[in-house]
Formats: sequence, C-alpha cells, structure tokens
Amino acid sequence: MRHWEHILKIAWLTDLHLNLVCETEVNKLCDVILNTDSDAILITGDIASARQLCRQLEYLATRLMKPIYFVLGNHDYYGSSIRQQNSDVGRLAKKNPYLVWLSRSGIVQLSPDTCLIGHEGLADGRLGDPLGSTVVLNDYLHIEELRQPTKELRIKVQNKLGDAAARYLRKQLKSVVAAGYTKIIVALHVPPFPEACWHLGQNTDDNFLPHFGCRATGAVLKAFSLKHADIDMSIYCGHTHSGGYAQILPNLQVHTSGAEYRDPRISGFIYVDATTIEGRYTMYEPLKHCVTCLQGT
Repeated sequence: MRHWEHILKIAWLTDLHLNLVCETEVNKLCDVILNTDSDAILITGDIASARQLCRQLEYLATRLMKPIYFVLGNHDYYGSSIRQQNSDVGRLAKKNPYLVWLSRSGIVQLSPDTCLIGHEGLADGRLGDPLGSTVVLNDYLHIEELRQPTKELRIKVQNKLGDAAARYLRKQLKSVVAAGYTKIIVALHVPPFPEACWHLGQNTDDNFLPHFGCRATGAVLKAFSLKHADIDMSIYCGHTHSGGYAQILPNLQVHTSGAEYRDPRISGFIYVDATTIEGRYTMYEPLKHCVTCLQGT
C-alpha cells in the first residue's frame, strides 16, 4: 500500500453475487480491478451464497493480492446460518493476510487522520411498518436464524442482530475518538437510515423499509455524529440494488450503491489523503458476459 504522502485509492464494490456468474466473469472483474491501479478493495456485502463464499473470497485474494476490506450481506448467509458462516469466514480471514473482515478486525488505519470500520448491519425490522409489511424476502427461507414460524419471532431475531451490530459500532467509535481520528469511513451492507434506502431514485416505502434498513446502526452513527461535530463520517453500503446519496448531518453522509444480478462491477472509488476523503461513484460499464453466463448456468 502507498505511503501516507500519496493518495490512497480504494475500489468500492458491493452486491456482486458471484455465485450467479461463472469463473470467467469473476476473472474479468479481477482484471478490471487490477487495471484501475487501486491500492485496496472495499466490498460491502453480498459477495456470494454460503456454499461459495469462502472459495470466492480466497480466489479474490489470490488474484488481486491487495487488502480486501469487507463485510458480509444477507445473501452471503443463504443456505446456511449466520453463526456457521461467521465462524467459517472468521477462520478464513485469520489465515489470509489479504482478507480483512471488518466485523472482526476492528479499526483499520487508512491515513494518519482517517480510519475504516464496518459491520454487516443486517436489516433489524424496525423501520417502516414491520408488522404490517406484506414483503417476504428469501432471507426468511434460506437463512437458518430467520426461518421462524411467525413474523413476530423473526422480527425479534432481527432486532437482536441489529442491536449486536450497534454495540460493535459503538465500541469501535469509542476507539476512533481515543485514537484521535477526524475522518471515518463506515462500511455496512444495509443502509442505516430511511433516507439512504433507495428504489429507482425514490426512498423505499414503509412496506419495504423493515427489510432494507437497520435503525439500530443508524441511531448509533447519528448520535455519534451529533456529539462529535468535528469528525466527518462517510458511510458506504448497498443491499437495495438502487443507488443514491443522503446527507444526514453536515458531518454525516451515506453513499448507497446500485447493483444488478449477473453484472458484478466496480461501484466507484474512494480517495483518501491527509486532508480529505473524495469519492467518485459512476458505475463501470457492464462486463461482456460469456456464453455460459448468458445461458444462466
């Protein structure tokens, strides 16, 4: 990674769903990333389904040979349990120096005054109209902990997940203050505020909000920013597959990236130097798919 006097360039990706494309497509994506001369990679969740997740992470690390900072998304748990996947990914990240799982790594220093923290921050079922929502995500069928006999029981599980994410972030933020950082990049999978939950250019309605936002993480991040007006916080997330920008407070902003299934690509770049965090978020052109992927295999 470049020395502090140089600008640090981070390629940001999200919602790749690599289990839906063939190895040729993953190779193409790696080539695109390498050609950008980025110093590091940030992935904000939904990398692959449970069966493929660790293999895909290992492959990315082998091909890119750069720090890969990441959090998981709901799809990364499909076909397994949160407990089991967290255990598997934790073991993998411990033995691979390129894989930095932000939910376990703690604070990552990017420059003398800028740090990176993160967590999955999965939807906690508190925004919008949780009990009245008619939406049933595949999460509630394919993730063991969320496969509950009633909506009420499932929401209780989601509440606990949100609370755990909030506790982790609160602890990290205390360390941020103690270390004297003045700029924070926060990586999440799920948007932490209704204003950052997008669908086709509009904010998500109350029917979908319980499944597409995490109130618990938002409460912690907003309270911190209100208390520490001298610290700038930039949040990067995905999940909704629709992109947008939300300025929550003068020192708190959220970048939500769009995404498309079977079209993994770079969302944009984050540039970090000694004084600023600059982002450029125009999505890359779609990759030209191989015949195998076009056939849906």
